[in-house]
Amino acid sequence: MTTNTVATNARHASTTRTQRNSSIELLRIIAMLMILSHHFVLHNGSPLSTFPLTPAREIFSFIFLSGGKIGVAIFFSISTWFFISSEQSIKKNFKRIWLMERELLFWSLTLLVVFVCIRRSLLSSSTLLGSFLPTITNLWWYATSYAAFLAILPFLQCALVAMGPKMHAQLTLLLSIVFGILSLLPIRTIYNIYITDVYGFIYLFIIISFYKLYLKKLNTKQLLLILFAGVAISIVIIIAKDILLLIALPDSPGAYAAAYSPFRNFALPTIMVGLSMFLLFDKFHFYNKPINFIAKSSFAVYLISEYPPMRTWLWSNVFNLKYIYSKPFMPLYAIGILFAVYTACTLCDFIRRGLFAITVDRHPGRWFNALWNTVAHWSWVQSLPKAMLNSSANTTDDLSGTTQLK
Repeated sequence: MTTNTVATNARHASTTRTQRNSSIELLRIIAMLMILSHHFVLHNGSPLSTFPLTPAREIFSFIFLSGGKIGVAIFFSISTWFFISSEQSIKKNFKRIWLMERELLFWSLTLLVVFVCIRRSLLSSSTLLGSFLPTITNLWWYATSYAAFLAILPFLQCALVAMGPKMHAQLTLLLSIVFGILSLLPIRTIYNIYITDVYGFIYLFIIISFYKLYLKKLNTKQLLLILFAGVAISIVIIIAKDILLLIALPDSPGAYAAAYSPFRNFALPTIMVGLSMFLLFDKFHFYNKPINFIAKSSFAVYLISEYPPMRTWLWSNVFNLKYIYSKPFMPLYAIGILFAVYTACTLCDFIRRGLFAITVDRHPGRWFNALWNTVAHWSWVQSLPKAMLNSSANTTDDLSGTTQLK
């Protein structure tokens, strides 16, 4: 795989992506619902650990709480799949960050005004500051990590292409074995330190890009086998965990059972299920205008529902688990809540999209291009590459001299 090949694939991708595959757009909606279900349980005013440890609770946890981590893997895979076969540049990716930042600022400032007016008590000083600087203050972790990933993506892609298939395979295998095994252990290891946020995105991108660039594409049967294997591994781990807790802590196993899940950020089962789901949906192609239209607001569902005061209001005040946990057909109540929240957030984003359509989206990226071109012509900016090369050469000479002295 060479740079020329990437450029050729980029031209091919641009001609084949004029019409979005509704299968992938449908998966985008499903992934966001899975993420929403995770937040519903994780941030709820009544944590699962306060309820008795029963098979029903573990099933609820397995489906709702674990689904969010799989949803993140799917959402990231959808966002970056086409980056692999298209040539990346610093300008192009910073433009993507710029365009994303407009949406972040719109929702952070709009929701800030809303809560100043109706629920000022839910606002904190960190949320106030974060609403004006959402990316650099990590107001939404996914947006911040994704922006950081986009910033380094041109260099990462160049490095992966330069190392070639053999070293790329070795790197993928090494990371998958080491972090895949460590992710299954119910203790804190180096996996918890390194495979988080932007580092997790890099890890997942290395795996995805190796598959797309060099491996023979898996068929539907093979992908289903991987998906069910990931689910089976998780079920075995959960059953073993619960049995051990019932033996070791017979009086209060519930509080400890909720502290660990095999579906953690970028864990082996998470990647097995999430990536195989994405590749399965990618095999089917159809076009549906309503699905594509709704899917464009999926990211806004995350931004609105995960704005800190909104998150507290939704999951602690309005949809607290203690009010529905004992109801018959409780999972159906929870599913109804998720669809209601998703629908409300999507309808709100339709308004934002309408406003953007008649304002900033008339010429998307126009201000960024003007700013970039202006800064690029500054003399001190143009001198930076030369200064960096000279600095590198001086450092090499100093190291060489030090070696000779030794």
